[in-house]
Amino acid sequence: MPRTRKKGPELTRTRRPAQRLSGIDPHALSARLYELHNEASKRPDARDAAQEALSRWPGDAAFYNVLLWAQQHAEHLVGQEAQEASVLRVQLSQLLRERLDPVQLRAVEDARAAGATWERLAPALAVDSVTGAFNKARRLAVTVRGLAEDRRSPEAARALEARIAAEALERQRREEAEDARYPLVQAAARRVLAAYERSELCTQPEDYWITELAEVIDDRTNPLERANLALILRNATAEIYRNTRHTNREAAATDEAGQALEAAASLTHPPRTS
Repeated sequence: MPRTRKKGPELTRTRRPAQRLSGIDPHALSARLYELHNEASKRPDARDAAQEALSRWPGDAAFYNVLLWAQQHAEHLVGQEAQEASVLRVQLSQLLRERLDPVQLRAVEDARAAGATWERLAPALAVDSVTGAFNKARRLAVTVRGLAEDRRSPEAARALEARIAAEALERQRREEAEDARYPLVQAAARRVLAAYERSELCTQPEDYWITELAEVIDDRTNPLERANLALILRNATAEIYRNTRHTNREAAATDEAGQALEAAASLTHPPRTS
């Protein structure tokens, strides 16, 4: 009779949080590297080459060139100085990598938007297949846009894609809903602007949103722009009500202006739900 193997506890894979350097100034790393080499060049036993190397310092802001320079002249440092300089080079390299990842991802996305195929992108991404290029781009997206709990794996890439797709769908639904009520929002905006032009609203010369509303109301040509009109109208009405608290004036000087303002506010400020 075959023996049954006792099941052990199920193993779960611990998610490794995405680690990124933060709060570190690459200029400070670069300057410290220069300081270490400068101190080393002043030692009694320093060779002329160490002093000559300083004359070719590329400058604190040219980080890639700083790395090449520090690597080329690493032999001029010894002991703790050599150790510290090497760690600084590791940090500076990591910072450069983190800065370049979003740049490369944007380049890939721009290439795809322009019609470049994965086959053409493969050699540019240093892979030898269409699948390799696609997966590398997905991992890059996880690195740049993933949450802290995301991991650089196909599973994380798929989870990230699903989240981005869900966000895009929600954004599309919101834009469609705003687009459907655009005629109401536009009519309300015109009433507010008419009151504004009659100087019947509590506005200030430095107000931004009411003037923005006047500039954009006639150029809404796509769903996103039409949806944004509601946001601009909402900010404009909030700006007017905020002025009343600072000036002790009424928000509207006439009943007609008050009704226009209230209609706009009720349309763009959804009621609170308990």
